[in-house]
Amino acid sequence: MTESILAPLQQWLLFSGIAAAVGCIAWRGFVAPRAARATGAAGAPALREVEKRVATVGAATSLLLIGVWILKMVVQVMGFRDPFVPLSEDINFLVLETFWGTVWMAQGAILPLLAGAFLIARRGREGRQVVGAVSPQIEAAPLAASPAWWLAGALVLFLVATLALSSHAMGVESGRPLIVAADGMHALAAGGWIGSLGLILAVGRPGGAPRMSHPLFVAQLRSFSALAIASVFTLVSMGLVLSWTHLHSPSDLWTTTYGRVLSAKVGAAGVVMLLGFLNWRRGLPGSDSADGEDVMRRRAALEVTVAMGVLLLTAILTHTAKP
Repeated sequence: MTESILAPLQQWLLFSGIAAAVGCIAWRGFVAPRAARATGAAGAPALREVEKRVATVGAATSLLLIGVWILKMVVQVMGFRDPFVPLSEDINFLVLETFWGTVWMAQGAILPLLAGAFLIARRGREGRQVVGAVSPQIEAAPLAASPAWWLAGALVLFLVATLALSSHAMGVESGRPLIVAADGMHALAAGGWIGSLGLILAVGRPGGAPRMSHPLFVAQLRSFSALAIASVFTLVSMGLVLSWTHLHSPSDLWTTTYGRVLSAKVGAAGVVMLLGFLNWRRGLPGSDSADGEDVMRRRAALEVTVAMGVLLLTAILTHTAKP
């Protein structure tokens, strides 16, 4: 009973943490440059402030994921435990003699390196220019990403790869590399969408009165829209590929436990996409006023909240036997 609750919880925390890490890289690589061009030199100091916050979130998330990584071993041992052999023998077998153990050790090596890369990125680099800024003399603003950001991006890609290599995609016999790649792209798209939106809502507003509409905050949301559209397209297309692979027939969606959980996940994801569409079509046009921004923030917060439910259903699905 404990394992049946702990396993999906651990997986949900892992999914959520990796989505946040992907969101940090997506914000820095896609949202920040567009927001910099939109706000120009006037927005450079505030954008630099937000960049530091994003890097801090990335470092904190990576450190917290180390605890989740340890919990992953606890859950695995609980499911694998043979009461007739010493505990150390079970652990040695899992870590040293299984592919799962290889992936688990890779995650453990990546996470502290990722935390360090984010911490170095937070320190920034003097004399950098903002992409699209009016004045080339602006200092301490996020332009060309520093080597630390590039390293963090590479490590996040490796982290997502370990997620795909421990998913249901590894159980596919035909076309396994393509299915594993589709699973990884699915995770990247989810993190790029929900992770970056959650970051904008949490740390994207520079210091100031909360009721005051801030040009940089709005610029980030406008810049995020293009990323969200690309992410949704990837999520839907890769989701169809994965569903076709994991189900034998459409009737599995309502006749099997796996299919019913998947149907619930698809329904919840549809709600998230609808909320995102409403924000894009109705929220952004009126976001230049304080009242309009408040409405958009509330709708976006609901979007992220429902998305966390989607990640929970995904975690449950991971620990549900395929039909």
